[in-house]
Amino acid sequence: MRIPYIVGRWVSARNHYGRSRLFAYLLDTPDTATWIVGARRMGKTSLLRQLEMLTSHADSNLTPLFWDMQGCETSGDLSVELYLALEDVSDRFTAHGINITEMEGLDALLILRRLSRSLNNLGRRLLLLIDEGEAHINIARIEAAWLARLRRTLQDPMQKTMIASTKLLVQLNELTADWPTSPFLFGFNMVNLWSLDHEAAVALIEQRQAERQVLVDPVICEEVLLHTNRHPYLIQFLCQRLYQEEDGGQGYLRAPNDDDLNPDHLLAGYFLIDFQHLTQLERRILLAIGRRTMTTEQEILADLADANPQRIRTFLWGMEKLGYVRQLYGQLTIGNEYLRRWMHEYWTQLEPMADALLAEDTIEQLLEIGHALEPANLRTELTRIEREYNKLWQLLAASSNSHSAELAGELERLNRQLTTARRDYEWATARQHHQPTP
Repeated sequence: MRIPYIVGRWVSARNHYGRSRLFAYLLDTPDTATWIVGARRMGKTSLLRQLEMLTSHADSNLTPLFWDMQGCETSGDLSVELYLALEDVSDRFTAHGINITEMEGLDALLILRRLSRSLNNLGRRLLLLIDEGEAHINIARIEAAWLARLRRTLQDPMQKTMIASTKLLVQLNELTADWPTSPFLFGFNMVNLWSLDHEAAVALIEQRQAERQVLVDPVICEEVLLHTNRHPYLIQFLCQRLYQEEDGGQGYLRAPNDDDLNPDHLLAGYFLIDFQHLTQLERRILLAIGRRTMTTEQEILADLADANPQRIRTFLWGMEKLGYVRQLYGQLTIGNEYLRRWMHEYWTQLEPMADALLAEDTIEQLLEIGHALEPANLRTELTRIEREYNKLWQLLAASSNSHSAELAGELERLNRQLTTARRDYEWATARQHHQPTP
């Protein structure tokens, strides 16, 4: 029996589901540098690999380069990994007349500048996709001057840079707070990576992009969505447990039982790391929600009466964006069933944890910026989708019958995106004024 759900490694092409709105935003945004923040197993590597695939064609004005920094501890390590990454896709750059072998042994800063300028002379831009960005933290401790030069290179408008990491990367701002210009992450647009939208999550559960789809009863599908909160890793984790095959080989999902909703030791390890990446106030908020199971913002404010209400709201917003917390039936609860069960199993160890890896002031500053910019960013996205929708509507009106069905299907897809984008914009605007979400 070959289980179609992929757990534990990155995916791309037809194995990658959803994120179409995010891809459009990341590729269309005028920002030169973007920091993509996500919890463990949220699909950061898959997102970058899919961006690489989407831009690896002749019609794109971007030339992608995936740079994995995992395990790098010095600038020399980063330079070696960058050259090896370049070698892996050498055909992509030699097609533009760039001799890769001439860059062997060069410093990463020089490699990036040569690539950017060579591509820029051809009317193209380098799309630098950096994975495991936490490697910058050690560089900041031992080679601060080199890191400052790297930051300038990453924010060069001749290229487009995207760094994916956990929120631990915020330590860079603490380590570079005394730079004469500004801390490292200032100038990076922060984007949170969280759940798939409903349509993409259902498509993943049913394996609609696979050669053979999986039969899923609508009730079972809703159970999977509820327990996982559309978390891509957890969807595949649970579906892998539920997958069965009929005698003819047709795959289907059985109904989940109680044991299926218990995390294994690997998942428990990921949750512990994510919990350690929370500030003290964020931990208190999460524990307060877990203690009540279902609660309201007013009850959280009452439980944490010694903390500033606005600070609580700011951190609560950030925790929702990263999936630690969710809105369910008009109330707040833990982000997914696996996290909720893990917290209750390890409650006595979690409650007294005092040491925090991240400073609250640094996190709060970034969250305030993100919260303030959210409505404007969503308004820009809404305008883009409306423009695409209107353009497609005009094409449909003028099309021949042979293309009408295809255009109508695309129009329906955009209409669903438009509905979701409008809802997100209304929610963001309401939360700016501390109003109940629509």
